[in-house]
Amino acid sequence: MTIIFNLYFSIVVLAIIVLVDIFIKFKNPPALKFFFLLLPTSIALIALINATSAIKFVFFLAPLKSSMAVAVLNIFSILYFPKFKKWVLIVSTCMLTFTVFLMLVNKDIIPRNSFVDRFRIISVDENLNIKITPLVRFIRFSFIIFMAITIGYFWYVIYKKLNLNNIYYEKIRKWTSFIFILGCSVFLMNIAISFIIPSEIWVNSLTIYILFYILLLVLKRPGFLNHSAIKIAFGQKFNQDAIIDEMNFIAVFFKNRYYTNPEASLGNLSKILKANAGELSAFVNSEYQMTFNELVNKNRIAYFLEVVQDKAYQNFTIDALAKIVGFSSRQHLQKPFKKFHGGSPSDIIDSINSH
Repeated sequence: MTIIFNLYFSIVVLAIIVLVDIFIKFKNPPALKFFFLLLPTSIALIALINATSAIKFVFFLAPLKSSMAVAVLNIFSILYFPKFKKWVLIVSTCMLTFTVFLMLVNKDIIPRNSFVDRFRIISVDENLNIKITPLVRFIRFSFIIFMAITIGYFWYVIYKKLNLNNIYYEKIRKWTSFIFILGCSVFLMNIAISFIIPSEIWVNSLTIYILFYILLLVLKRPGFLNHSAIKIAFGQKFNQDAIIDEMNFIAVFFKNRYYTNPEASLGNLSKILKANAGELSAFVNSEYQMTFNELVNKNRIAYFLEVVQDKAYQNFTIDALAKIVGFSSRQHLQKPFKKFHGGSPSDIIDSINSH
């Protein structure tokens, strides 16, 4: 059991890492960020309860697992299928209400009667193996089947029905396929646990697999999801006419040193590339894992380091050098220089002149 405990503890650590990653990187609307944060939070608490075999907290497992399902459904709905938003909200409310009701019943907060007793957990052993009534099993399976059908439908639409030709769609297709595998795993896992007499190792192994899988899925989400201010609902982002030509972007931005343009901006470059500004922003975030302004400043600093070593610019002031690489003044150079290189421009120049 030491191995099981260590695995659950490692899940808690990974969940914290994922939480920090989302807090730092995720720039999407608050509702979407909330559901992304809900996943690792629920997983961390589930892992803690299982790791400590805390029987007094076992009744919290159902609401926590329900929260995970709600998070997955709402992430899909917000990102890709806004027309299902109300339906998903209704189902999410039902799932959470039912599992909270179960918790209150089994914590004896709701008074006992013949109806309430149908929702009581029959027994819980020291390894947190739970025996439930047929009614609870039926309702739980109804929710699981709904989840499987919904995720299956989403996967079918994304992977089979649509045939969009751009880099974002391809990444979403792969990510969605992994989520579909997750949904199948959860469905089969619940069938196995319910209809096969499970051993402690069997149940824990399946649970650990699912929790690790979800965390890695969130951690490895497509990069452009972190920054895109536009909903990625089909018919909007994926169907936009202007698709970024990567080679054209490289030619303009890097080879022609567009970043040295003092007026460099997302809107200006999108006009040059004849592309949509939102599409361009998502492209930069996906390919370079940073915002457009960060990419501009990073390359300006790299160019500044080239310029200061060129003898032709040896007698230029820092203010003049800053303007050559695209900054409006020395003051605007300082902060990006510290972020992407460290130290100060004058230190670098002094170091070069001393040789």
